Amino acid sequence: MTTFVCTALNAEGRRVREIITAPDREAAAERLRAGGLTLLEIREDVAGRTGTSAGGGLLACLGIVRTRDMVLFFRMFSSLIESNVTISEAMEILHEQAENRKLKAVIGEVKARIEGGTPLSDAMAAHPKVFSETITNMIRAGELGGILDTVLVRISDYLESRAALRSKMIMSMIYPSVVVVVAVVVVIFLVTFVIPRFAGLLGGRKLPANTQFLLDLAVFLTKNAVPIVLSFMGGVAALVLLLALPETRVHVDRNKIHIPVIGPVFRYGVIVQFSKTFAALLESGITLVEALRATSATVSNLAVRGMIEKMNDKVLAGEPLSTAFEGNRFFTPMVSAMVKIGEHSGLMDQAMTTVGELHERILSDKIARMSAMIEPVLIIVLGGIVGYVAWGLISGMLALYTG
Repeated sequence: MTTFVCTALNAEGRRVREIITAPDREAAAERLRAGGLTLLEIREDVAGRTGTSAGGGLLACLGIVRTRDMVLFFRMFSSLIESNVTISEAMEILHEQAENRKLKAVIGEVKARIEGGTPLSDAMAAHPKVFSETITNMIRAGELGGILDTVLVRISDYLESRAALRSKMIMSMIYPSVVVVVAVVVVIFLVTFVIPRFAGLLGGRKLPANTQFLLDLAVFLTKNAVPIVLSFMGGVAALVLLLALPETRVHVDRNKIHIPVIGPVFRYGVIVQFSKTFAALLESGITLVEALRATSATVSNLAVRGMIEKMNDKVLAGEPLSTAFEGNRFFTPMVSAMVKIGEHSGLMDQAMTTVGELHERILSDKIARMSAMIEPVLIIVLGGIVGYVAWGLISGMLALYTG
């Protein structure tokens, strides 16, 4: 099948542009004429675009589609479908209402592909950066089961839940990060501005060890500022390059869950993400194997992604999912127990929803505990640095007057 971009005149004499998927040009032209249009031009769409202007297309490609834009899109989409509006008409309305430039362009392309005979799921699958594999799989299941309106609501709920989890994880790291940055800025300020002011006054005299250490440190850092900065930048660049390697990412992802205090937050965050995504796919009517495969693609932890893929292989080999979970030390015993309950009751989607909700509560508790433990430690460290500098300078001043 080939995609063609067609320019034609409608019954009102207005020029319209259509994208049609057909075996050849003749079939595309025939389908266009069957729709009551007069063909003017037809060409193969090699790049898969709808013919937007170069400037608009560039801006659309550079744009970012936020989660809230996607949630609003699917909420409105489900309301329109429930009101018996056709998919093509719904896309037209959503295209007019969209404020995000990139999303507007994508909706236009999806609409054109739908009018060309492409199913909604396949039309969305052509834009994986906007519509993830999880979303397109749920849409495809909704099309096959005739419950598209229900699936669209579930997608909105899934996106909102995922955004809330991401926000919770980010917020838990903001305060420690701010304190660390402030500590670094304070140290730099003291070393480059405060201590050098005392160096000329205290220099040449016998000073206490703590004061002399501060002066020597300030001189060393000031004279070697450029090499230190370059070394730091080189270390950061090397770390980024190492993390870009899958082998390094897997090693880091496998071991970061063992970090005291912070590790449990990473672990339960992944479990909640896995459970809710898995439950959303199963609720949409997707098979267990397909749901596992799609869920593994959404998990950011590469080590856990490999575990899920191995579980999927065992399920494909005929083993129950509960058996595949046995011996896995990453997932909690509660997950294995609920999976077994879901298999026996035939309500795996509800079991995984329960798993997600229970572990999300545990995650909230872990985040609160982490914040309660990290915040005092960081404050003590920052206060200790400032206090040591103040102690050293005061000691030097006292030595100056008593010497």
